Amino acid sequence: MSGRLKITPENVRAGADRISAENTTVTGVDVPDATAAMAGLTGFKTAATLADAHDATKSSFKVVGGRYERMAQLCRDTANTFELADLIAPGLVSASPWMSKKIGDGLTAMGDLNRTTPGP
Repeated sequence: MSGRLKITPENVRAGADRISAENTTVTGVDVPDATAAMAGLTGFKTAATLADAHDATKSSFKVVGGRYERMAQLCRDTANTFELADLIAPGLVSASPWMSKKIGDGLTAMGDLNRTTPGP
């Protein structure tokens, strides 16, 4: 079984912790203030575009961070639900396919597994 990922509640929670760490990284990215650049471009369309780009970038980092946290919580909830189900009815469901499907369905519903490039 070496080289394969074993899907257990503990491993799923560890993955959730890694996703949360990425959330912290993404939301902590400092977006440079464009005020000085905009002042130097007064009268040019670029000045207004820089302001919009700055705001959009900050907003995007917050949105991405929020999605990471939702993904992490989805993983934690899935691990907790599996453990509860296994406590009530041991062996009724197998961890690997059940947790994989629950997380996959949740991510798909969030849109994270949708096509990222335009289709034909």
